[in-house]
Amino acid sequence: MNLSLQGLMTKRTRVAEEPVTWTLQSNPLTTHIHGITYGKGIWTAVAYGGEMATAVEPTGEWTSRTSSFGSDNIMEVTYANNIWVAIGASGKLATSVEPTGTWTQRTSSFGSSTIRKVAYGDGIWTAVGDDNKIATAVEPTGTWTQRANPFTSSIIQSVVHANGIWTAVAWSGEMATAVDATGEWTSRTSSFGSDNIWCLGYGNGVWVASGKYGKLATATSPTGTWTQRSNPFGSTSMTKVAYGGGAWAIVSQNGIFTALDPTSTWTSQTDPYSGDDIYAIRYANGIWVSGGNVSQIATAVNGV
Repeated sequence: MNLSLQGLMTKRTRVAEEPVTWTLQSNPLTTHIHGITYGKGIWTAVAYGGEMATAVEPTGEWTSRTSSFGSDNIMEVTYANNIWVAIGASGKLATSVEPTGTWTQRTSSFGSSTIRKVAYGDGIWTAVGDDNKIATAVEPTGTWTQRANPFTSSIIQSVVHANGIWTAVAWSGEMATAVDATGEWTSRTSSFGSDNIWCLGYGNGVWVASGKYGKLATATSPTGTWTQRSNPFGSTSMTKVAYGGGAWAIVSQNGIFTALDPTSTWTSQTDPYSGDDIYAIRYANGIWVSGGNVSQIATAVNGV
């Protein structure tokens, strides 16, 4: 075989690499960053105290935006189906068709309960939060309807839609799934015992859940067996997990960890946050963006 052709084939079949070097980026936020999303060429970060910022390039200039949350904490922001949705404390939920412009508060049906996560799938928006609340909407600008569910722990921390299944995780090791988020939610055995589950992600055919005391479990179907995995986290609590570019990244109250196979070895990366809590992680457009305590944002590229 021609050596140059062989080299080209080798490059094309090279396996994915993990994000190794994380670099802090200047930004105008002043409080804990809890959510990051990407859509239509714009990165959006949200934080406590109603703070929000956007950037075209996350390694470049971030600009403060008016969120409509006042001083209430924003817990998460999501982009899907041509609209941005931000959620947070006091049951607040806001939407925007342009994150650099106007954010409009909507009636969420959560009352004063904090909303902690919102996701979109199969034409339905689903939000979860405190007081065991799950609500759905066809349009996030319209009516949000509370749904019956089996949770009892008081705080539903995250929800993900993947492979036609909704999965929600909560404190006290609780987990439930639904094919239709507006219908029946079924309790599942999470393998976390009574320990809180704080984050949930899906990628490359695998679901990953993690949380308090560094516990991490994986499943090939969220309705089936969840297997606890050994990890280098120690007792560090994990806050968010994401998949992108063939690699996994999980952030915690003490560092960033990465893996190519979440069922195998996780590697601790040099922590740009110097031990401060990290609450947000997102991969899009070829770059990882994380955010955390003390208003810090850090970026990385797979294999670098």
